[in-house]
Order: sequence, then structure tokens, then C-alpha cells
Amino acid sequence: MGASNPPALSVVIPAFNEGSRLAPTLQAVLEYLKRTEPSWELLVVDDGSRDDTAAVATAALAGEAAARVISYQPNHGKGYAVRTGVLAARGDWVVFLDADLSTPVAEIAPALTLLRLGHDMVVGSRGHPDARISRRPPLLRRIASRFFDGVRNLLVGLAEFYDTQCGFKAYRRAALVPLFERAVIDRFMFDVEILYLARRSRLKIVETPVAWADAPGSTVRFWPGLYQMFRDLLRIRWVHRGFEVTQ
Repeated sequence: MGASNPPALSVVIPAFNEGSRLAPTLQAVLEYLKRTEPSWELLVVDDGSRDDTAAVATAALAGEAAARVISYQPNHGKGYAVRTGVLAARGDWVVFLDADLSTPVAEIAPALTLLRLGHDMVVGSRGHPDARISRRPPLLRRIASRFFDGVRNLLVGLAEFYDTQCGFKAYRRAALVPLFERAVIDRFMFDVEILYLARRSRLKIVETPVAWADAPGSTVRFWPGLYQMFRDLLRIRWVHRGFEVTQ
């Protein structure tokens, strides 16, 4: 695929210290894309990893003309990594997946169907009544998630969504790039920020149930995460307080 022929689909995988489990993930994603999608690219964004993530990704994608690794130092956060990938993507549709594939790559197909039906943004949901959960997170994380939902609803709204934090989203690139260009949140609240901006932009958003399994090895720490949550939600509300687009 040359630069003059952009792909239909871009898949973005943010990765931080994922050297030990990234190779099987990339193998699964490549196999899926080659089997199901006629026109695609794969972008792995190494978010300042301190292990061999970049080397593992480069080796796994060797010889794949439609795949590349974006690597930088130092670590900035998942939001920064996803933003970097989305802004580098060339496809009409952009999907981002977590490196642990807690949501399987097969969820891409139904998400693309929804985009082709006219939606601008597809929000994968673990909280939807029809979600297929095969392994739930520990009790403390479930309690923290409920607490987060309440604080999020109080500070920025979005109460109509079952789940804003699932590591699976799909976008119509032309509609979402202006929002990513405006975004300021570098860490885990980036999902909320983009959804907040998308809703204020009157974009067509659909929440869809996905298959999901908790993957051990989360890098999120509870108390620092709590502080960052409050800080970033307040920042979203303040920075974007006057932003609204009527379509």
C-alpha cells in the first residue's frame, strides 16, 4: 500500500512495557486483518516503554509493509499514545485495541458495520447488559469503577453510557481527528475527554456490547489513579467548558 493509496482501516495498539505478551497479540491481529480486511494498516505505539516492547513489536512486524512501530521517550500515558496513533493513521476507519486483547480482535467486524451504517464513533462496552464477560476484574477494581462512574457523571456527565473506559473504540477518522487534535488528556481519562467532545460536537455515537476478559498485569495503581482521575476530569470540564459544535 503506497502513500497515495491510504487503507480503509487503521488499527492502533498503544503499548507500555508489553514486551512479554505483545508478540502473540500482534500475530493474532495480523492474522485477523489478512483474513478479513482487504485494505488495512497496523500501528503499534510504544509509549516510552522501559522494556523491549519496541524491539518485540519491530520483530513481530518485520516484512509487513502495512504495519509500523511508532516509538518515543519518555512515557507520556495511554491517552497520548492513542492520540499519536490516531493522528498518524490514514484509514477512513480507525480502531484502537488494548495490547492485552482483553477485547478480542474479532470485535472489529461488528464495529465497522456500525461505522458504515453512519455512526461516527463506536464505544465498546463491558457494562452493557449484552456484553460477554468471561473473566471479571478483582473486587477492588469493580468498586473503584463504580466510584469512578459516579464522579465522572457528577463532573462531566456521560451518564447515558454504561462504560466509557473499555479499551476498544472505533472511529470515523474525518469526524474524530479534530477532537484528538484538541485533546489535552495524556493518561487514562482520555476516553472520557474524547467522548465528552464527541457528544458536544453532536457526533453520532453508539455504545455496543463486546466480549471481554480481565487481563492480569494492569499497570494502574489505585491511589495515584484516584488522584489523576479527579485532576483530569476537572481539567476536561475546565479546558473544554466553552466547546460546543452544532451540526
